[in-house]
Amino acid sequence: MDLKPALKLLEESKDYKGWHKKNKDSYFSYAFRIPQEMPDEWQLGFYDRKNDKITTFVLKGSSVSIRPEEEVFKKEETKISGIDIDKIKITFDGAIAKANEFQSKNYPKDKSVKTIAILQNIASYGNVWNITYITESFNTLNMKIDASSGKVLEHNISSVFSFKKE
Repeated sequence: MDLKPALKLLEESKDYKGWHKKNKDSYFSYAFRIPQEMPDEWQLGFYDRKNDKITTFVLKGSSVSIRPEEEVFKKEETKISGIDIDKIKITFDGAIAKANEFQSKNYPKDKSVKTIAILQNIASYGNVWNITYITESFNTLNMKIDASSGKVLEHNISSVFSFKKE
């Protein structure tokens, strides 16, 4: 199921409606998916600016569950922006296709073994599919793909070993 039908399914669910009545100021801030590990699962996050916390709903097929609200993983000064779903023109599958095309053309030796995809609104880019490949050669290839046009706005590659702390 793609993002927009998943979001619609969530918004029609009893769990979401009950939660939303008590959290009217929260807004849709991210969608997360690891297709190899959870092919039919979406994690959809809603941010509450007042308490600087996020509530995540997990959609697995047609079932909906809610996780307790959590601290937001961000720099303190970072503003969490909402996603305008009407501006999302590139589907999840479309974003993955763009990422695959970019990877095969620019980094042919770095084939993905795991994909991590996050739809988010980043201040300097707007709505982006932030896609990270963990590759066979132990690199991470990160691509920020414009969620309206499908254009790769930024990319970088680094060794997973570069994340190791001494």
